[in-house]
Amino acid sequence: MIKQQLFTLLQNKFNHISFKLYYFKKTNQRAQLLYSHGDMTDIDIPLLAYHSVKKYHVQPSTNHILYTFFYSENDQVHFQLSNSAIHLSRFELDELYILFSVVGLENKICAKEIELTSMIESTLSITASLKLDEVLDKIVNQALSVIPAADAGYVQLANDRTKDLTVKSAIGFNNKLQAIRVKFGESITGRVYRDGNPVIYYSKSEIYEGMETLSKRNFTNIQNASDHSKLRSLISVPLKLDNEPIGVMTVHQYEAEGKLTEDDLRLLEGFGAQAAIAIQNARLYQEKNAQLEEITELTKRLEEKNRLLLRRAEIHENLTRLSLQNKSVEYIIRELNRMMGSEVFFFDNLDSELFPKKTIHYPYLSNDEFAEILRSKTKPFYIDINDEKEMKYYVYPILTDRVSLGCFIIPFLKPISSQDKMTIEQASSVLALELTKQKTQAEVYYKKTKEVFNDLLNNKDSVVLEEIGEALGLNTNSYFSVLLLEIVSYTDLQILEAVIHRLISRIKRRIPEKGTLIYGFHNKVTILFSTNHPSELDELASMFDSLLLKWGNQENIPLYAGLSSSYKGMHAISKCYDEAKKSLAFLITRHKTGVMNYKKMGINRLFLAQPSPEIEQFANDILAPLRSERAQSNDLEKTLFTYIRLNKSIIETSERLHVHKNTLYHRIKKIEELLQLDFNDPDDYLQILLACHLHENFSNNE
Repeated sequence: MIKQQLFTLLQNKFNHISFKLYYFKKTNQRAQLLYSHGDMTDIDIPLLAYHSVKKYHVQPSTNHILYTFFYSENDQVHFQLSNSAIHLSRFELDELYILFSVVGLENKICAKEIELTSMIESTLSITASLKLDEVLDKIVNQALSVIPAADAGYVQLANDRTKDLTVKSAIGFNNKLQAIRVKFGESITGRVYRDGNPVIYYSKSEIYEGMETLSKRNFTNIQNASDHSKLRSLISVPLKLDNEPIGVMTVHQYEAEGKLTEDDLRLLEGFGAQAAIAIQNARLYQEKNAQLEEITELTKRLEEKNRLLLRRAEIHENLTRLSLQNKSVEYIIRELNRMMGSEVFFFDNLDSELFPKKTIHYPYLSNDEFAEILRSKTKPFYIDINDEKEMKYYVYPILTDRVSLGCFIIPFLKPISSQDKMTIEQASSVLALELTKQKTQAEVYYKKTKEVFNDLLNNKDSVVLEEIGEALGLNTNSYFSVLLLEIVSYTDLQILEAVIHRLISRIKRRIPEKGTLIYGFHNKVTILFSTNHPSELDELASMFDSLLLKWGNQENIPLYAGLSSSYKGMHAISKCYDEAKKSLAFLITRHKTGVMNYKKMGINRLFLAQPSPEIEQFANDILAPLRSERAQSNDLEKTLFTYIRLNKSIIETSERLHVHKNTLYHRIKKIEELLQLDFNDPDDYLQILLACHLHENFSNNE
C-alpha cells in the first residue's frame, strides 16, 4: 500500500520522464526492479560499496542518470532517470532519501510476517502428523526458509540411558551425520545440551575451537557429512520441555549470502520450541498406543492431553492470525478474554499501559508498582493485594532476551485451569512477537528521525530549514529548545534499548505531541521543543525535573539531562543542541544527575571550553601551599573551603569546624601567609574564590 503511494508520487513528479526504481538487499545479490515508468532500455545496475557518510551517490551517463541511496550495509535503492540533463537539487535528493526509506521498512515488516507465517505452518505441521521424523523435517525446513544465511540444519535428541545425543532429522547433510554420537558436554552441541544455553559462532576458527573436545570418530563423520571447508558460521539452541533439556537444534552456514545474527538465534529458539512440542506429541502418542489395551482410564487422559494440544494449536493459530492482521494489543486482549470466558488483563511494560483500558472495581496495583515487581520476577507467580478487601491475582511475566515486555494479570475469582494456563502461555509467545515487531518499527522510526534532526543541525540554508520544519509539523517562527538525556551506566544493550523505549513512552505522555521531535539512539534521548514564548521553557524544565527524578528512583538507573536556552527560529536549533550538549557534559563530569539548564550554569559556562588540565593547574597553583604535610595536619585546606562556603562568617565557620574563634583567626592568618594573598584585597579574594570554585567543580579529585 505504501509502495503504491510512493510509485504514484514519483509518477506525478516525473510525469513526462521515463524512470525505473530498483531495490537491492545484499543477501539477494542482485537489484530487484520495483517500478518502471515510460520506455527505457534495461541496464545492469552497478552495486556500489556502502558509504557510511554519504547518503546517496549520483552517476550520470550519456542517456540517463542513476541515483543510488544508501540505507545500511545491506540495503540500497537505485533510481534511474532517462533524461541525463535533469539534475535534482540537494533538497530533492534528501526528500527522495526519506521517501525511499519506506521500501526497506516494508521489506523488514514483510520479513517479520514471513517469520510469523512460518511459525504458524510449523504449529500446524505438529497437529497434521504424529510421525516424529516427518514433523522434525518440516520444522528444520521451515527454519532454514526464514533464516536466509543458513544452508543446513539438524536436530539431535538426548538418550538418557547412553548419555549421548543422536541425530533425528537433518537437512543439507549426507547419511554420515547419522553415525554421530555426541556425549553430554562434548563439543558444541553437547555443551549446549548440558548447559541449556544457545550459542552462535561467526567464523570457522571459532567453530573448530568449540569442537576441540569432539572425539576423533565424531569429527571424521561430521567432516564427511558435508563440505566442512566451506563452513562459515553456526547457531545451536537447546530443545526444552518444562525447562528440562531433551535435545539440540543446529543450523550451519556454508555458501549462503549474509551472516547469521542474534535475531536468527532467537528465531531458531522459536522453532526449537516447536520441535520440542512435536517431540512431546510423538512421545505422548507412542505412550498412548503402548498402554491402550492395558488401562482405559490412561487412554482417556492421553486423549484429553491431545485435545489440549489441539486446543493449544487452535489458540495459537487464532492469536497469530490476529497479529498477522495487525490487530492492536487492545483487540488481542479482548479476544483473549472472549476465548477464556474470564477477565484477563495485560500490562505493557514497554509503554506502561494496561489492556483492556477500563475501570477496575477491586483492589489493584498501579502500573509503576507492576513495573517494579517485573524487575525481579521472571516466572509466573501469585500476588495478594489488601486494600479494605483482599484480592488475589495470577501473574504471568513475558520476557525476551532478558527484557521484560510485560505480564498477564488474571483475577483469581475462580481456580485457574490448566487449559487457561496453556492459553496464556500461547498468547504470551504471540504478544512477544507483536511487541517485538512494534519495538523494531519504533527503532526504525527513531533512526529516520535522527537523520532528519541531523539535517536540521547541519543545514545552514534558511529556506531549506523552514521546508524541513514545515514537513515535520513545526512552527518555524517558534522558540526552540533542545533537551538531551543520557544513561551512562549500563551493561546489557538489550535491556538498555527497552529502558530507552520505556523512557520515551513516559515522556511522550507528559509533553505536547505537536511541535515536538523526540527520538532515542543507543543510550541517549534527544528532544526538540517548540514554544510560543521562552517562559514556557521554565514550566517544561520544572516538569522534567520532577519526571526524571521519579523515573530515576523507580528504574534505579542514573539519568543525566542537559537543557538548552530558548531561541527563536529554525536557524537556532544547532545552537540549542550545542548548549544542551555542554550542559549534559557538565553534569556527567560532575557526576550529578537531574536536569542542568544551560542558562543556570552561571560562571561555569566560562570554563566549559577550557581544557580540564589547565583549570586544575590554575586551582592547584593557588592551593598548593595548603597541601604540605604541616598544613594538612592543621586542616588548612578544609578550613579555607568551609570559610568560603559560609561567606567568610567567623561564627558559622568555627561552629561547623568545631574550633574556637581564636583558633579560626589563627588558621585564616596562616592561610593568607601561605597563599601570600589577602582576604580583604578584592583581587586576591577573587583568586581564592575562583580557585576554590574550580577545584570543587572541575577537578577530577573526588
